[in-house]
Amino acid sequence: MKTFAISAALALLAGLVSAAPATPCVQVTFQGAPPDVAFYTRCIPTDGSLTTLNDPLSISHIVVNGQANCYFFGVDGSFTTVGPFQTVDVGPPQTQVSGYCLSA
Repeated sequence: MKTFAISAALALLAGLVSAAPATPCVQVTFQGAPPDVAFYTRCIPTDGSLTTLNDPLSISHIVVNGQANCYFFGVDGSFTTVGPFQTVDVGPPQTQVSGYCLSA
């Protein structure tokens, strides 16, 4: 009986954890040169939390594919602001180290 109660409690807890709402995010594409070959895409949370990017690609353009305002920090000191559904140049091109987005 005790084993059944523990198993039932664990099953209930697992159901509650899996039912927790996911943090909304926006798809952001980081484009290098040439942009059709050198790029990566991340789903950045739109709650303002800082996201580390961990990709060494030198970025020339940032594309926000959703309803968010995003802000990115480059390895050489760039700060790039990208609005909803915009493509913005990074100048000069550089590796992006982190960023955050807020729902618009």
